[in-house]
Amino acid sequence: MTVLSIDRQSNCLVVTPILSPKQIGDASIDVRLGNQFIVFRAHRFGIFDPFGKSDRDPRKIQERQVMRFGERFVLHPGVLILGCTFEYISMPNNLECQVEGRSSWARLGLQIATANSIEPGFKGVATLELSNVGTVPLTLMPGIRIAQLVFRDADPPIPNPYCGMRKYRCPVGPEFSRLDEDYDWKSFGGESNYSA
Repeated sequence: MTVLSIDRQSNCLVVTPILSPKQIGDASIDVRLGNQFIVFRAHRFGIFDPFGKSDRDPRKIQERQVMRFGERFVLHPGVLILGCTFEYISMPNNLECQVEGRSSWARLGLQIATANSIEPGFKGVATLELSNVGTVPLTLMPGIRIAQLVFRDADPPIPNPYCGMRKYRCPVGPEFSRLDEDYDWKSFGGESNYSA
């Protein structure tokens, strides 16, 4: 296993583990699917109301599952799950990246999304929203190349990189939604758990 490390004026891009040099392109790095997933428990609840005063914890409708490498996960059409990258990523404050789904998977109906970008200063695995928008079930396995990180300079470098009050700090698996921590809920009639 290899650690990709790029020195950029005392900041360092770290992506680990790199299992094959073929993962590294000119401006991108292929990342693999981790072995932790968050799946919906639709059979327990008919509705999830994030604006209600009780039962707005996503863990009421979702649960974490850990799979062994080599096990298969079947993603049915119309189903959304949360996965994560196998690689741990540490971003310098002068670099950001987009997480893009691989075209080979997209052509089969797999849609991969994450927050629009991984911000400068982020550390952790990236949570991936995986959705089958095709018409046939797809088999996924932990360890497969699922997406790629496409890098670009943050110019000028971000003076206060991803830290402090950010909701998703240093994750080691997919993260449950923390919508109830949004700071603007009280302004529009909701109750937030966020403390500024």
